Parts: sequence; C-alpha cells; structure tokens
Amino acid sequence: MKSLEQLKLMFDHFHEAIYIVDINREILFFNIMASEISGFSQKEMTGLFCYENKLNHVDDFGNHLCFEGCPLVESITKDMVTDHFVYLHHKKGHRIRVHVRAIPYKENGEIVGAIEVFTDETQKNLMQQELEIQKNIALLDPLTGLFNRRFLSDSFPKVLSASENPGTLGILMIDIDHFKRVNDQYGHALGDEVLVYVSNTIKYNLRANDYVVRMGGEEILVLLSNIDSESLVSISEKMRTLVEASEIKNQDSNISVTVTIGATLHYKNEVLMESVDRADDALYEGKANGRNQVVVH
Repeated sequence: MKSLEQLKLMFDHFHEAIYIVDINREILFFNIMASEISGFSQKEMTGLFCYENKLNHVDDFGNHLCFEGCPLVESITKDMVTDHFVYLHHKKGHRIRVHVRAIPYKENGEIVGAIEVFTDETQKNLMQQELEIQKNIALLDPLTGLFNRRFLSDSFPKVLSASENPGTLGILMIDIDHFKRVNDQYGHALGDEVLVYVSNTIKYNLRANDYVVRMGGEEILVLLSNIDSESLVSISEKMRTLVEASEIKNQDSNISVTVTIGATLHYKNEVLMESVDRADDALYEGKANGRNQVVVH
C-alpha cells in the first residue's frame, strides 16, 4: 500500500479500533484502541494474517468467521462496506461482542486491501456498576471479580424487591464440565485461569441488568432480569456456545472447556433459593445426560 504510512498517522490515535489488511489479509497496521479492546499489542498483531485466528471472530452460533463468512473477505471480493456484530477472542481468553465495519481500500481505482473498524459493544451493565461500588467490601469473589455467594443474601433481595417485574427473573446454574480433570492435568493455577476466562465470557456478554455470582468452586449463578421462557433458553444457549468457542493458551497447547447449564424461571411468590435449587436440579440432569447442554425446568 502506497499510503500506508499516512493511514497510520491518521488512525493510530483514532477513537475507534482500526486495523488494516492487504489483499491477502496480512495485518499491516493495528491501532492503539484495537490493542486496548483486544488485549493484543500492535507488535503481536502486525505481520500476521487475520485468518491465523488471533482475534478468532465467531457469530452467535459459534461459527468461526475467519474460515467462512469473514467480513474483510466479503468487503474485498464484493467491493462494498459491510457491517456485522461478532464476538472477538480477547487475549485473556474471554469473548467480547464488537460491531465490525469492513471498508474496501483502493489505490488508483484498484482494491489493495481493507480497513476494519470495530467498536466494543459490551454494555457497562448494572452488575458492573455495582461491582465498582462494592469492590472493597466482602461481596466480591477475589479470583473472578464476580459477586460471591454472600451477595445473594445481603444485597440481591433488595435488587429483586426494587425490580419493576419481580415475577420475570431467570436463573441459570452453570458448571464447568470436567473441571477437576483440568486441575489434575494442568494444575490449579491454570484451572484458575480457565475459571476466570469462563467467568469473563459470561459477564461480558449479558444484558444491562443481569447479575453473575460465583457460588463456589466452578459453579456460577446468573440472575436474568425481566426474562421470558424463550429468552431464557436463547441466552443460555448463547452462553454455552461462547464458552465452547473460547480457549486459553498453555505453552504449546490450547485449553478449552464446555459448560452445562440448568435454567428456570423464578416466580413472584417463590423463595429465591427454591428457584436456585430447581435450576441446580436441571444442571445435574444435564451433567448426567452427557454435559455441554442446556436443561430447562
């Protein structure tokens, strides 16, 4: 690209994440904001081909877009601006939803590459705001940054009573499949990293008023506000799919896990822990039936 250096000057401190590829999808430039959102440095990304899967975009169904459905390929081959919502793979292992716009780049009328602009679509939701307020008190799990079990008794009842629609709460009980095997094979330090990336994948891809609690060990509780039965299933499946599509690196190998999810609705006159127990029963039904699935009670 003849104008690459000028493009770098314009886009290095641009307020949105940008990277530039040539016609073969080699990454020629990766700006500062792209590094902030993805966790990968400019040095780590420049010179790679985007299909080498550092960012490893997937869609809502877990399809790997770098191999089929790449927005950059579509932009280059069709000579058009394309817009997609995808989930990039952060360097720390979790998935982040981003809005991707791919723009064909021409010199002298000929397409010589493309510019991809992506914006972090993760909402600063109520759970995250609450975490900021409570970060120095005993309602947080120090490893994952999620709420801990004490939050259910100390604070969540107040949140629930203040809800405009307390009868439409969804409960997800999530358990990492074969987590003991990960600890036994790779050690507890690596097991902690797995727990963190699974937790991040869940908490960064929920809605504005949802809460996530580490119940203990590898069990995670999700509280979904203002939910119906159809959305309960779709959100559960999305969480399961995104975890399955994520991984972390350990020396020369990649480590990935799956989760089993038990889901239920909490009804207005129920005690919260009755609903949690029902979700827990659904979880263990899923684990007994082969794991890596969603079961609704």
